[in-house]
Amino acid sequence: MTSLDSSAGLEGLDHDDGLPPLLRRPGAVEDPPPVVRLRRVRSALLKNPDVSLDEAAANVVTSGAVDPVQLQALVASEPVSLLTAKPVVGGTLYATAPHSRYLDLDVLPDIINQRWADQLRTAMDVVPSTFLAATYETLTDPTSGKPCAVFTVHMRDRKALAQAVAESMRQTFYAQKGENDYTQSVLQQGVKEPLTLFVVRVVYDDGSEDTFLVTGDGNSRLMSMWLARTGGDIDAAISACIASVIGSLDHPGARSRAEQGLARRRTVELTARTRKNLAVPTMTEATRREGHTLTFPAVVVVGARADNDGPLADLVAARDDLLASLHVHVTPWTRGAQYTQGMQRVYRHALREGLITPEVYRVLSGTVGTQEMHDLLGVPAHRLWAAAVHQQVMLAGPGVYAMNRLVKQEFGMARADRQRISERLAPMVLSAYRSQEGIDQSLRAFGNGGTITDQVWKQQWNLTRGSGVSEVLDEILGRALAGEAGAVAELTVLGGTAAILDGYITRDRGSKEGTDRGSGSAPYRTTPVNLLDVLSKTAGGLRMLHSIACAHVAADPTVLPKQFHTQDREIDGQLVRDGEPVVDKTGEQVIIDYEWDLVYAADPARALATIAKNSREPLETEAEDVRQRRLLASGVASALEAARSLARMRKSRGPEAFGHVDTVDELRQQLRQAEEILLRFGPSQSAFLLDEDEEGEE
Repeated sequence: MTSLDSSAGLEGLDHDDGLPPLLRRPGAVEDPPPVVRLRRVRSALLKNPDVSLDEAAANVVTSGAVDPVQLQALVASEPVSLLTAKPVVGGTLYATAPHSRYLDLDVLPDIINQRWADQLRTAMDVVPSTFLAATYETLTDPTSGKPCAVFTVHMRDRKALAQAVAESMRQTFYAQKGENDYTQSVLQQGVKEPLTLFVVRVVYDDGSEDTFLVTGDGNSRLMSMWLARTGGDIDAAISACIASVIGSLDHPGARSRAEQGLARRRTVELTARTRKNLAVPTMTEATRREGHTLTFPAVVVVGARADNDGPLADLVAARDDLLASLHVHVTPWTRGAQYTQGMQRVYRHALREGLITPEVYRVLSGTVGTQEMHDLLGVPAHRLWAAAVHQQVMLAGPGVYAMNRLVKQEFGMARADRQRISERLAPMVLSAYRSQEGIDQSLRAFGNGGTITDQVWKQQWNLTRGSGVSEVLDEILGRALAGEAGAVAELTVLGGTAAILDGYITRDRGSKEGTDRGSGSAPYRTTPVNLLDVLSKTAGGLRMLHSIACAHVAADPTVLPKQFHTQDREIDGQLVRDGEPVVDKTGEQVIIDYEWDLVYAADPARALATIAKNSREPLETEAEDVRQRRLLASGVASALEAARSLARMRKSRGPEAFGHVDTVDELRQQLRQAEEILLRFGPSQSAFLLDEDEEGEE
């Protein structure tokens, strides 16, 4: 038994009670001082030239500090400011040095959910969302018009805020297979690594406002502290956090002074009880839980300044850049979340630079529904057009070059080609369809080039306005058949997006080339963008895209997409022309059932040639072991050559030439597994090596 284990046993906390060994005994904490004694601290904070807060924000920063005298020294501007400068893209953030804060006073988890934003439904989705993603913006002082180091976020009411807190804590708890749960560590020694906090102003629909601190870095630690306080149950932890920090959910508007005073008195009771129980020779479980979760170390961002020494206009981008510098891996947990977060910043920059209007930005951010989109932009009230708005902004007209520049800046790319753009744009384009079953396949297809054909990419085209969905689609088809390039691009985007969403176009590697017509197969391989390029150049292809879009928006099982001929050719002695319907022997028009049908119809000659090639019998039967050895040798040689090529490309394109770090790790693991199989089951030369050793000894 170690000295620590012995100490834990003497405290009455041996391993049999289910608690981890005690590594650090909780320390006694003083009661939070009365609010009236914090005025000098707040005044010193606001006078510091590096601070850009308003009075309500300064109140929150000072009220939760365990030692206000220490905080006053940290923020005082004379003789020298002890604020820490944190360089970020575009400027500098100023934060207090680490100091202790009370857990129960004004501190919330990160409620914008950027780490899983790609999974949250937008206001466009037809399935009502139990939780709508919140969006941080930079607060602007209404008097001076200057940005503050404060976020602003709009919420319906307290219940919506509580729902956001619950979602944040629950998502953090279940993410990465529980690897973000530090409850055991908190119970052993409390929290030692400081959390990074930002000030946020919550604006409710009734016009009232409330101010809190939210975690930028440290969401997992904050969630784990509430878990440790409540015994490890996530629902109990969520309820405790909401009750302590937000207060009653039955009261409308912001917290009253009486409610804030009640929270402060409860904290006083908690600190007094803990101090009393820590003086007892045997420490109880409750004392241990409360003692290690009373306070935590934190730094608070209180100022933001641009490179030109003026106010920093985009605190959200600065926050994300700061968090990225604090972690080896990018903060979001998935590539989809990374792309969503990055594209949200691209849209915000585009709004600030005047590349998009505020009305377009509201649609892109997903905060309005389909009818509101129609009222704002005049396009049909259907979420297919929401997907088209994203594509029109990013891909069309003169503005595409400026948007391309923003994407390159945001994602650190030397070149933004169609493949890279489609990968990053996919979760935003399909954001209105997140509740749809099989959306992951659609995301992969759009990320593999999507609808970005030559006629869509960097060409001038706009979205046709109108209220009737069918009428608008018919008008677009008419202009496209007449040869209008903009209409062809628009129909490619609308019909192509619908085809991707409905499974008629999938990722190249997701379709098996074969001779059997059915789901998950195709007569020949082609990428989504190449298939759409072929279809958009024929009258029959345009009619099929129009038919797919009409079936998609109808959402009626009796309305199905129809096939059209895309070539002038002879079939069974009959001459058919491009654009004519494909009919069966009864004279009925043939329906598109599978991706196979669309691919076959796009290029019948190529389809027939590929089917004929795949139908040939092999000239001789190859032994299975011979075939597998040939595949192994070919695969290893191809992998080695590809690795060498990427290594050469790294000099000009950087490490991203190899792809995402998770993909590289997975490839390395697969290569190690192959090597282990060869070493374990392949022929060995160990016997010969042993003979050579024996001969040497003789």
